[in-house]
Amino acid sequence: MPVAGRYALAGLMAMAMLGLGGIARGAGAQPTAVEAEAPAVPAGRLRFDIPRQPLQSALTQFHRLTGQSLLYDDQIAEGHMAGPLQGEFTPEAALHRLLAGTGIEARYTSQAAFMLMRETVPDGAASASAPRDNGMPDKAAMQAYYGRLQARVVAVLCGDPKTIPGAYRLALNLWIDAGNAVSRVLLHPTGDGARDARIRHLLHGLALPSEPPAGLAQPVTLLVLPRQPTQTGDCKAAP
Repeated sequence: MPVAGRYALAGLMAMAMLGLGGIARGAGAQPTAVEAEAPAVPAGRLRFDIPRQPLQSALTQFHRLTGQSLLYDDQIAEGHMAGPLQGEFTPEAALHRLLAGTGIEARYTSQAAFMLMRETVPDGAASASAPRDNGMPDKAAMQAYYGRLQARVVAVLCGDPKTIPGAYRLALNLWIDAGNAVSRVLLHPTGDGARDARIRHLLHGLALPSEPPAGLAQPVTLLVLPRQPTQTGDCKAAP
């Protein structure tokens, strides 16, 4: 599926959903991380018997059966129903069926983890049916902003021995407040609890170099891939 607003810089990828909801959701929203308590089962076909129920409950049942962990802002699940789902499916196929019709899509962040987000609009889809001056974010401005945001996050991660990219995969959501700082951080576990806590500490409250373009939908999703900085050049200035 195409991703609107995807912009890559070395080992770090930023994804945002353009034109699908404006600036940050209410401060009372609580993010959800349904984390695997045991190694995920192989991604073969499994038997599912999930009755129709609220989406968040169905996602919890999906996790218990598959061991796949889920990362999402629980506001996107509110008001949606899922199921029934009966039959044999791979975990990925089952999750897509549970999300069908909800306006939510799932993306792999690792072999045993998904990030859920609002569906994105393919490039050109909006412009084909709406005038140019329609309040949609400017793509070039968005990509430039992603580059600045990525550079800021990379510099912070590279500047701490506990968080230097390269040996781990990181998927996280960032919310940016009106003061142009990171107000919320939600991340998938990297496999090291101390490192996860350090990443949250470093990024929460982080001042950003410029204001986001008008229309930036939140959260912004970042993926840090497990590639050595010598390959990506991400940490050239790191101590």
